[in-house]
Amino acid sequence: MSSRKIAIIGTGIMGRGIANNLSKEGHSLQLYARDPKKIQDLKSDRVSIHGNIKETVKDSEIIILCLTEDHVVEESVFSAGLLETKAKYVIDMGTTSPSLTFKLKDTFQKQNIQFLDAPMTGSKNAARDGQILFMVGAKSQKEVQDISFVFEICGKNTVYCGEVGDGQKAKIALNMVQAGIFQIYMEGFLLAKNQGIDPSILKSILEQSAAKSGISEFKFPFVFSGNYETHFALKNMYKDLKHALSLGKESGTKLPLSSGLDEIYRAGMDAGFGEKDYCSLNEVTAKIPPAK
Repeated sequence: MSSRKIAIIGTGIMGRGIANNLSKEGHSLQLYARDPKKIQDLKSDRVSIHGNIKETVKDSEIIILCLTEDHVVEESVFSAGLLETKAKYVIDMGTTSPSLTFKLKDTFQKQNIQFLDAPMTGSKNAARDGQILFMVGAKSQKEVQDISFVFEICGKNTVYCGEVGDGQKAKIALNMVQAGIFQIYMEGFLLAKNQGIDPSILKSILEQSAAKSGISEFKFPFVFSGNYETHFALKNMYKDLKHALSLGKESGTKLPLSSGLDEIYRAGMDAGFGEKDYCSLNEVTAKIPPAK
């Protein structure tokens, strides 16, 4: 495949991995970070570093948004010169509210730029290893065939969810489920501990039962070691949870279990764990001490 010129707006935990994988495949990258010094190690003959969005998207064919919160996306698109681009495609890989997603679609459509949402799931390890799962707001690969190479290089699989915006709706539901699963584990440990059962015993039982899951496999080692290294920040999971609860309210969907998560995540934020991985909620709920 011939080299394509790609601008990436946002090179944090996930954006860094995406940039590395696209660069390895010979594509020309223009990377934006609020603090360019933090990504100087990514600079190469094919990769340029910028602290200005307008400059970053200049002459690019494909723009990837890898941002976190709606207000950051809005500022980046509408107030930083991005709309002066002549790019053909804009891909939003962050988790953005459906309402803002539709606004972006309409805005770029007026400029004859194809926009699609492609939120992702996977840890920073998945981004590093090209093992992201993408949820794309498109009916099929045929709709986005010209840029499907991005998903193939950076991901293990791509699920085509329907219209633009449907990728975001699916991702928001997914993160609500993951937040709920983790909290149930923490409450299970708390109940066992308060009845005199050592958390490590319940951990062993869970890992050998039908209650085992991808969440338990990935998060338990961090919880039991007290290592809350950020793979997916608590503040970002809380943001996605709020999106889910908002969508539930808008659609008249009752979410009795998940609604209770709002108070728990708010407590985690108040306790100062926002920048840490969301498994740091152990400190709010179960309080499993690190193994000695």
